[in-house]
Amino acid sequence: KRDEFRNVLGLAPLQQSSLRHLGITVNIPLQPECVVAQCFTSKSVFVYRDIDFDNLLPETLPASAETKVSCYELTEVTTEADLAKVGGKLTNPLQIENLILRTEKGENTGLRTDEYANIFFLQVGASVFTVVAYRDSDGLSVSCRRFYAGGEWRAGDRFFSPATLTP
Repeated sequence: KRDEFRNVLGLAPLQQSSLRHLGITVNIPLQPECVVAQCFTSKSVFVYRDIDFDNLLPETLPASAETKVSCYELTEVTTEADLAKVGGKLTNPLQIENLILRTEKGENTGLRTDEYANIFFLQVGASVFTVVAYRDSDGLSVSCRRFYAGGEWRAGDRFFSPATLTP
């Protein structure tokens, strides 16, 4: 039944072999218009913010609607193309920042707080980007890169998607 419902939504069947739903779905409230240069800038939270946010994204992005985001753990090496078959894309970096800030305040959002990656897809017009957040020995880092179908992510990394269903 779940795969039938996913088909109605235009989503691929869940790839249970490479992704494990962690049973965590978090509501992200409406986010205002995003001035890209101002996202991920809190020095008390972020020690590194990739300049590609400013180089690859437009100066502003529209407000985003309230959405639910589900958390998956990669159980084996998985490509971005495989993740794209399962999940959807966010439309505003503030959605990701909201999830990170809530995690920093102690909420269980599913984000890893160690050296493993937290992966999000960001849709901007016709372009798709991969946003990655992880904590290293210096603190929390975020980066933005163009979606790369062949890009691989290791087992243990987490993938967050607004277009997934709780199994």
